[in-house]
Amino acid sequence: MSQVRVIQSMKSDPTWFQEKAPVPMQPDEKGQEMELLMVYRDIPYQTVTGFGGALTEASAMNYHDMDESQKQAFLRDCFSPEGLNYNSGRIHIGACDFSRGLYSYCDTPGDTELKTFTIDCDRPYTLPFLQDIKAFRGEELPLLASPWSPPAWMKTNGDMLHGGKLKKEYYGVYAQYIVKFLKAYEKEGLPVERLTIQNEPKAVQIWESCIYTAEEEREFLCEYLRPALDQAGWTGKVLIWDHNKERVYTRAKTILEDPRARKAVGGIAFHWYSGDHFDNLRLVREQYPEFELVFTEGCIELNGGTSMSQKAVGDGGAISTSQSPWEFGECYAYDMIGDFNNGMSGFLDWNVLLDERGGMNHVDNFCGAPLIYDHNEKKLLRQSSYCFIRHMSAYVPAGSRVVAHSCYRGDISVATFLTPEEKLVAVVLNQQAEDVSFVLNDVSNNTLAPLTVPGKSITTLIVEE
Repeated sequence: MSQVRVIQSMKSDPTWFQEKAPVPMQPDEKGQEMELLMVYRDIPYQTVTGFGGALTEASAMNYHDMDESQKQAFLRDCFSPEGLNYNSGRIHIGACDFSRGLYSYCDTPGDTELKTFTIDCDRPYTLPFLQDIKAFRGEELPLLASPWSPPAWMKTNGDMLHGGKLKKEYYGVYAQYIVKFLKAYEKEGLPVERLTIQNEPKAVQIWESCIYTAEEEREFLCEYLRPALDQAGWTGKVLIWDHNKERVYTRAKTILEDPRARKAVGGIAFHWYSGDHFDNLRLVREQYPEFELVFTEGCIELNGGTSMSQKAVGDGGAISTSQSPWEFGECYAYDMIGDFNNGMSGFLDWNVLLDERGGMNHVDNFCGAPLIYDHNEKKLLRQSSYCFIRHMSAYVPAGSRVVAHSCYRGDISVATFLTPEEKLVAVVLNQQAEDVSFVLNDVSNNTLAPLTVPGKSITTLIVEE
């Protein structure tokens, strides 16, 4: 008879990932009606491609500042099965706000032949960071790359910051610029498998940014970028949009109505900063099921310099107590569950590692991260987002399928999966103060198990033999 493995973390207890006594599954002989969480392993939806985070220059610089034992602890916490089990990463093409300063790979005005192109600016921190991750994994880490801005001289405002647009006369040059970046990283043994056209193409920011309408993004992709990528022999996927969910459907619709774009696009990338908008993801999944939906950025934004030093790394999940922003982590789990339930295939968090301020950041745009290196205390610290991400990423491997479920109440959040090993996984988020009881019903096997999730908790349930 199968049983339910129970892994639980609670706001009231600083020891995360507690393994509770397994609960036996019993035959549903009487036809249980009340308090059911019903899971249908025979109704699969999208395949899960995995989890990861952004490997920014800021993360690389913080990694550089740690001693060797701390570096190994970081690598285990992010990339081992005992940690977040990340299997992919996002990198920025040129500078972003989480860079040490403003730069591109070709800062020479008018160099349309890109003779001065170089990735040497990535050699002090970013490339060694990526190489260490690759060495730790013992295999390549699939990378997704995103530009924040073209070189300033290619833009209408002559500035990598404050929006502006790519000048039409440089569409072809900029496509070659991206190709040269991909080739340069491949030469370093760091091939890029997925590419977005522009990070947040609707946002005029005080940091690196560039604006594209849907029509401009479609034109650049179809007439310049994809042909250049094909000519260079790059066979990876191009993802469109890479911005918030409120326009993910309308952007996809405008671009994908062009048959050329349907052939050139491999997926749609999105962020979370404008609200839930889970229905927009569902619309994309329903109307364009052949394209993967990938979450490529989300974070808890901080007011200038707020300290992120809450929880210190311990052994085996034992976390030393201190100030704990539990609700920061709840935001992650709530959004991840909603996204998976409405079509998301892969999850890429924002920075994997920041400092005690939530940086570094060259425009003081500080934010949270799952892991913090406190330079003052010389400690590597886990944040609550680490806990909530791991409750999903450590137990839902790539190749799992999202499967259907139905819950008797809507005030808990649930996502359900079937792993490649045919294990049923349910992640249950309870944001309320009171405990919630339910009966887990593995409908396909006609079995039941009574369970309770404490108030302010996240629980991973694994049905296994």
